[in-house]
Amino acid sequence: MTWDDTPLGSGSAFGLFGSDAPEVKGRDETIELVGTHLRLIGHITLGRFHRLTDLINASSGYVRVHQAQLLRRNGDPTSLILPELMVDQDEISFIAQTDTQPPDPESGPGFVDQGVGGGLANRQTREFVLFTPGHTVTGTVYIFGETDLAGFVDSTHPRFVPMIDVTTRSLADRRIISHYPFILINRTQMIAASEVGRHGNIEAEDGQGL
Repeated sequence: MTWDDTPLGSGSAFGLFGSDAPEVKGRDETIELVGTHLRLIGHITLGRFHRLTDLINASSGYVRVHQAQLLRRNGDPTSLILPELMVDQDEISFIAQTDTQPPDPESGPGFVDQGVGGGLANRQTREFVLFTPGHTVTGTVYIFGETDLAGFVDSTHPRFVPMIDVTTRSLADRRIISHYPFILINRTQMIAASEVGRHGNIEAEDGQGL
């Protein structure tokens, strides 16, 4: 794992390849990691960071997951548990936290600011449906300013967008639906997006979301 703001030779939550510097210890977060062809649960060490959002958006390359248990497509656990697994960020659709409270909007960083004003008075909650290669993802994003849909999808920062009250549905099997209080969705995996409710409600399929 390479830190954008950490000089070579210093420690990190994951350590640096080719360096004998000690790891910076921190608390572990239980996560579920989902890609187009990968689904697993495990633990990520936060190191010097206080939140998963900050750690993931400050890093690039591979994510180190401890005690990674492979899941079937429907979320059922398999018997395969790996003590350590490196996952390419480019292949991650989203990272979910299922046993934590959603972040506090007053905490500041982690929300999407498109450069049109970051005051608390301008903060809005907006509901989006986002499509990745493997899923539809419906949930709420905190956005600063009067950002339109084009501005949201054209932005490159942050790479992993925090979302709350999320429902996901597998495109390979529409019967597979999951609910999460909080996820980080990878912008590079977003292939389409729409805003829910601004131009009329989108009719849910089978009453269970998109």
